[in-house]
Amino acid sequence: METMNKSDQKRYFLADNLKAIGVSLLSVALVTLILAIVMFVFIKEQEESRAKEILDNVRLVFRDAEITLDYLNALPYQSCELDNLAEMRKTLFRSRFVKEIGFYENNKLKCSTYLGILDTPFKEVEPDFYTQLGDAFWINTPLQLFDKQATGTIVQRGRYNAVLDMDSVIGYSYTQDWQLFYNGDQFYHIAGNPGLVDTRLSRDEMNARTGYFSLQFILCDERYNNTCLKVKSDHGRVLDLHSGKIVLFVFAMLMTAALTHMVMFNYLRRRRSLESRVSKGLKEHKFYSLYQPFVDLDTGKVIGCEVLSRFEDEFGPIYPDEFIPQVKEQDMTWEFTIDMITTAMKELNENPNIPEGFKVSFNLFPFDFTREDCLDLDFVLEMNVKNFKLVLEITEDEQIATHSAVKHIKSLKSKGFLFAIDDFGVGYSNLSQLKTLNCDYLKIDRSFVMDMEDNSIRSSLIPHIVSIAEGLNVDLIAEGVENIDQCNELKSLTIGFGQGWLFGKPQSADSLAKSVQDTHNTL
Repeated sequence: METMNKSDQKRYFLADNLKAIGVSLLSVALVTLILAIVMFVFIKEQEESRAKEILDNVRLVFRDAEITLDYLNALPYQSCELDNLAEMRKTLFRSRFVKEIGFYENNKLKCSTYLGILDTPFKEVEPDFYTQLGDAFWINTPLQLFDKQATGTIVQRGRYNAVLDMDSVIGYSYTQDWQLFYNGDQFYHIAGNPGLVDTRLSRDEMNARTGYFSLQFILCDERYNNTCLKVKSDHGRVLDLHSGKIVLFVFAMLMTAALTHMVMFNYLRRRRSLESRVSKGLKEHKFYSLYQPFVDLDTGKVIGCEVLSRFEDEFGPIYPDEFIPQVKEQDMTWEFTIDMITTAMKELNENPNIPEGFKVSFNLFPFDFTREDCLDLDFVLEMNVKNFKLVLEITEDEQIATHSAVKHIKSLKSKGFLFAIDDFGVGYSNLSQLKTLNCDYLKIDRSFVMDMEDNSIRSSLIPHIVSIAEGLNVDLIAEGVENIDQCNELKSLTIGFGQGWLFGKPQSADSLAKSVQDTHNTL
C-alpha cells in the first residue's frame, strides 16, 4: 500500500477514534447496567433487611406481651387483691418490653402495677382494633399513669392489659419512609408515616405494591402476619448511606471508558497496520494473482505469462514493494508461494482459452531453496492438467550459490520444472554460478532495456549478456519493454522473448486469454 497522505491518515485516525469511542460508550453502558443492577440488588437487600429488623423488633415486643399476659391469665386471681398486684409487679420486672400492667374487673381497669388499686375503676374507650386472636389494641392512647399527658400502645388479653414499650424498638427517624400497620379484618395505622397506606390491602394488592425494581415494598411478620410494614425508601437517606459506593461506581465507569477506548483504538490501529493486514491476508487467502504476458519477439505471439501476486482488503491495496518485505519478516514465504501457485494454477486451468503448453512463470524466494520443504512442489505437477511449461523464477542472490540450494534446484529440474534467473545483470550471479545452476532462461533487468534509447553504458552491456546466454545455451527474456523501438532493437540483438507494458500490463486470467487469442488470430 502506498504511504498514506496526511489527509488519509487524519481520516483513518478520526474513524478509529470514533469507533473506539462508540465501543467505550457501549462498554460503559453495559458495565453501568451491570453495576447498577448489582448495586440496586445490594441496596434493596439492605432496605429489606432494615424492614425485617423493624418487624423482628415489633415481634419481640408483641411476643413479650403475649407471654406476660398468658402467664397472668393462667393465675387464679379474679379480683385486684394484694397477691395479684404483687404477682403483676414481679411479672412486670421480668418483662423486657412491658412498661405497665393493669387488671380488669367487669370490663373496667381496677388496678395497675404503678397506680395500685384505683379508687374509681376506669372504663377504657373502645379499642382501635381487635386481632384474630381476640386481643384488643389501643394505639397511641393517653395513659392514666401520666394523667393522660403521654400516649402509648396498649394490648388487652383476658383480665389483664399491658402498656408496650414500642419506642425503644422502633425508635424515631428523621425520615419517615416506612409505616407499620395492622392489616386484619380492618386496617389500622400503628407507627411511622401514616400517609403510605391508608386502607386495608388484599394479598394481591400488597404484591402489586412490591415492585422488583423498586425500593417500595410491603413485608408482613411471619408470626403476627397481619402486622405489616410498608417501606418507601427515602432517596436522600439512601444516597447518603451509599455515597462511597456511588463514587466507586462513577470511578469504575470512567476507568471502563478509558480502558475500552485505549484497547479498542490500539486494536483498530494495529488492525490497519501493514504487519497485521499482511498476516491476516495470508491466513485468509486474500492475495490474488495477475498475469503479465511475455511474447515471442519474432512472431509477436503471447506464449507465456509471469504470475504476479497482488493484495487488496477493506482498507485498500498494498503493493508488492511493501508486502514482500513483510512476508519475509513474518517468515511465511513458503506459505505465500504455495497460495500464489495454487490460485494461479486453478484460474489458468479453468480458463478454456489458455492453451496447453503455455509457459507459466512463478517468482520464488531464494531463501526457500535452502529448505527441505522447497522440494515439495509435487502438488503443482498434479494440478498441471494442461501440461503448462512451469518456470520457477529466482532473483540473483548469494543464497542461490549454496550447495543446498543447488541440490534442490537440480532436483526440481529433474521433475520437469524450468528455471529462470530474474533481474539478471544487477545482482550476485557470475558465470561460474550460472553454469552450476543450469538455468533455462535469463531475464534481462528492465533497467538495461530502459536505457537502450540513450545508448548508455548500461545498455551497451546487453550484447555481452547475449553472448553469455549463447555460451550457456539459454534463452533470454527482456523485461520492461515499453515501446516499439525498444522491441525492434532487442530483436536485432537476437533476443527471443520480451515482457513489458508494450505487450500488456498485469491483468486477469480472462484478459490474458483474450490477449493470447488476439495475437494468435492476428498473425
